[in-house]
Amino acid sequence: MAIRSRCDPRCCSSSSIRSSSLYSSLIMRFITPVALLALMQGISASPVDVKLNTPGLHVTLEQVDNTRIKAVVKNTGSKEVTFVHLNFFQDSAPVKKVSLFRDSNEIEFQGIKYTLKTTELTEDVLTSLAPGAEIEDIFDIASTSDLSEGGSITLRSQGSVPIVTGTEITGSIPFDSNELTITVDGAEAAKVAHVGHLAARTRITSCSGSRSSSLQTALRNTVTLASNAANAALQGGSRFTRFFKTDSSSTRNAVAARFRAIASEASSTSSGATTYYCQDPYGYCSPNVLAYALPASNIIANCDIYYSALPAVTGSCYAQDQVGTTLHEFTHTPGVYSPGTQDYAYGYSASTALSASQALNNADSYALFANGMSSPCSWYSCEVVLTSNSCLPRLLGSSRKPLVSRLG
Repeated sequence: MAIRSRCDPRCCSSSSIRSSSLYSSLIMRFITPVALLALMQGISASPVDVKLNTPGLHVTLEQVDNTRIKAVVKNTGSKEVTFVHLNFFQDSAPVKKVSLFRDSNEIEFQGIKYTLKTTELTEDVLTSLAPGAEIEDIFDIASTSDLSEGGSITLRSQGSVPIVTGTEITGSIPFDSNELTITVDGAEAAKVAHVGHLAARTRITSCSGSRSSSLQTALRNTVTLASNAANAALQGGSRFTRFFKTDSSSTRNAVAARFRAIASEASSTSSGATTYYCQDPYGYCSPNVLAYALPASNIIANCDIYYSALPAVTGSCYAQDQVGTTLHEFTHTPGVYSPGTQDYAYGYSASTALSASQALNNADSYALFANGMSSPCSWYSCEVVLTSNSCLPRLLGSSRKPLVSRLG
């Protein structure tokens, strides 16, 4: 694999860079969360519209009692598949397994959203299913949503789950489910403890030492990365289309607006919408989880391997690092920019296979786009050469700004 040690003149010359600062300042006056909601209509009101390719996984949902649900996941294909069951059925954490609707309006999810590492996954988070084989999972939907109102609730599950080769995520496999409508006893549902209650009463008040230093560096880098990505999004082009499946001005403006909001949030540790913990306050980390967010509470927490397994800034196109992980988590939090993103796909291959509406609301689409678009140098290396490069870390390393997200 070729490695570029410096920027190619074709991408780093001043004449090759189109300035968009004026355009950026003008357009950011008009793109708002309301405009993004209009652009994304249907995403929050209905489950993601995944174009299923057979073979895949089919999920059969049935009610056990009140808010307890059983899911049976079946491999409908002709070959064995191995997938990551974190953020999926058989995950014991309060993750999103189904979408809940009342009168066609989606009920707020109050659980957690992981960022997984994509390599060196441990066997305990992998599930293999032979053709026709099934797994079962029983979970309580009241643990991740407030269902105290009771009444008729409709459940659906649709999306894709990461598949692995060896211990590395190499793609995804689609899944869908039947539609299940149940009647919920609100008084009983209110008795179920859910993660929202936990978030309201638990706090860690200090962040010090090497972890504090690493997180502060990640936040500084996020300001640079998100700002550069916002400008690149406004310019659009073939690479923007690769990740977001359209070069329309409305989509470019919406993507740029989210990046600008992230840059603003990451620029201050004394104000803003999020609380960012440099360690795990709730016990949801595992050896395969880099960080997680509780979007309903605008909380982000880093896990141990965020520090031990990730470089501050990667030297490889589309590889994971601390700054990309932090940016990924910021996209989840609606307090930064609403609506918060989902995890429809992880990694380059799966993320670039999404539809336009899915990509606009997929966290990794933003992180990967930013990774490869943070400078003209990395545009050339990732887009044309498609190899590792060392320009991205040098760019960020030479662009230090005073730490200007609030640390828990």
